Amino acid sequence: MTRRTPTPARRRFHLVQGDEPRHARETERLDRFLLDPDPLLVASLRQEEQELRRRKLSWGLAVLLALTAVPFLWRPDPPRAPVALAGRASTNPSTDFSAELSASHERAHRLIAEGRKLASAGRDDEAFDSFSQAVRLAPDVAEAWAARGSAQLHDYQSELADRDFQRALALEPGNRTALHGLGNLYLRRGKPRKAEELYLRGGLDQQLARVYLLQGRFDEAEGRLAPLLSESSDELVHRMAQAARSRYLEPALRSLLEPEPTGMSSWADLGWRLAKQKRHAEASRAFDRALAEYPQDVNALSGLGSSLLAMNRTAEAKTSFERALSLNGDHIRSLDGLARCLKSEGKVGEAIAVWRQLAELYPGFNDSIPGLAWTYYEIRDYRQAALYLARLVKRNPEDARVIDALSVAVQNLGLTPPPPSS
Repeated sequence: MTRRTPTPARRRFHLVQGDEPRHARETERLDRFLLDPDPLLVASLRQEEQELRRRKLSWGLAVLLALTAVPFLWRPDPPRAPVALAGRASTNPSTDFSAELSASHERAHRLIAEGRKLASAGRDDEAFDSFSQAVRLAPDVAEAWAARGSAQLHDYQSELADRDFQRALALEPGNRTALHGLGNLYLRRGKPRKAEELYLRGGLDQQLARVYLLQGRFDEAEGRLAPLLSESSDELVHRMAQAARSRYLEPALRSLLEPEPTGMSSWADLGWRLAKQKRHAEASRAFDRALAEYPQDVNALSGLGSSLLAMNRTAEAKTSFERALSLNGDHIRSLDGLARCLKSEGKVGEAIAVWRQLAELYPGFNDSIPGLAWTYYEIRDYRQAALYLARLVKRNPEDARVIDALSVAVQNLGLTPPPPSS
């Protein structure tokens, strides 16, 4: 069978690329920024710097307090109390300290588990807060840093994610969450060799197979996937194994395996941070700065489109998403953004078609699910709405708004909906 390879415009990253010295790029960017300062972004950057300093100070103080407390707690045992008073007060302060430390660790692990549950339900802000509490409570627990790093990576905070993963690995060199996350970050940055090294350290066979398939190293991919087939019912694992056996990676599977690109500059990361804080005007200006340096930064184009759409500048947002899709035709955030623009323009049928395309490209839960659920519900296509609302309920069973909508949809399944406008 003749192999099909995607066109360059559809590729999300180059598997082999030169590494321009980061220091030179940052110095050049700083020089340009100093020559042409933007007061609004200067304020944003200062606020970001203050927040980073605050986090570092909090972490440092926590460690310092823990260390300085030890000499005061590890004192010689005081004289024994009379037998009548035995058990009324602790006579071993070091035991108290150990118990308190153990309790802090236990609470941190509960926060991590809670954060992961929130993240799986799409409640990203609450998940990040939970992970951050775990870090503050137990800064010596590697998994807390790794979990927060994963949340940072999900929100395109590449530099902050990198720092959290590195802290986790400094505490626990074999932490698989951190190795997995940092490997994914290197893939986003187009550095598969570094990603492969981290995946090997963590024994992450599926991720190694992912790299090998994208590089056309089918024999190595098959070897990594073979032991997973009997253990996993994951459809993706079986699709990957089939691709390895056939020596052919179909475009749809390639789209699923390729990582979304990270921003090509710190301006893009800043834009996403500001967008997350709903400071959309400032975010759009940061993305503009990013695109001035790298006009083909798909991630920055998508971020600019999202910020413009949040400010009801739909036509400009649509142009940004279309530019992103011209560079990467299956970019997940840009497809969702285009669908939202079409819906805002009243082109509901076209919006549904784009969301359906997104759902086919990326099986599983993604941005197309809420888009389709609420759009079908609004046009009273209750049969289709019920299918997607049920998936939302499964994802977040405590969301009363979704539960009520699903109840209405189920009660009205027999109704014939009007055709969607286009």
